[in-house]
Amino acid sequence: MSVTGITGITSITVLFGELRSWSVPRRLIAAGVAAAALVGLTIVSGTLSVIDGAIVFPGAWWGYLLTVVGSGLVGLVVAGYVDAPIGAEATMCDLRWPVLGLIALSLSTDLLTAVPLLEGFVRPVVAVAAVVLLVWALRERLQSEHDATTGADGEVCTTCRPLFPLAQGRSGQ
Repeated sequence: MSVTGITGITSITVLFGELRSWSVPRRLIAAGVAAAALVGLTIVSGTLSVIDGAIVFPGAWWGYLLTVVGSGLVGLVVAGYVDAPIGAEATMCDLRWPVLGLIALSLSTDLLTAVPLLEGFVRPVVAVAAVVLLVWALRERLQSEHDATTGADGEVCTTCRPLFPLAQGRSGQ
């Protein structure tokens, strides 16, 4: 018996491999949201400055790397909510982890505040934790979609409201 049969969890390579089958509009949404998240995080955290007409990057290298990776993950998570198949519709509960990851990423890369909330070695640790949280949220989103398209039994949340209550999924039912 396979690991999938025992745990009900599909391997990460299979889930992320399914991103190749996304439609062009979904990919464009992912790219657009990722770009907006990158610009938003850059402006809010002050990781890009203009001093004497020159563009300056005052932060640590890891902050830029994790901001780019985190923004890309946010774009993929948001695109996962759009045109989801019946059974994998997005709910309000699906938003909590990506939003918390984005907030943690913003706090850990903040350079504008005179006295930042996070200092020292805590900053990169929280930034990495934020990216891990975003990867987990994307994996959960893709797992939900995989379960809906393969007919596998997924978890049912009885307390969450649909994010798009009037939208129809790809199945059109």
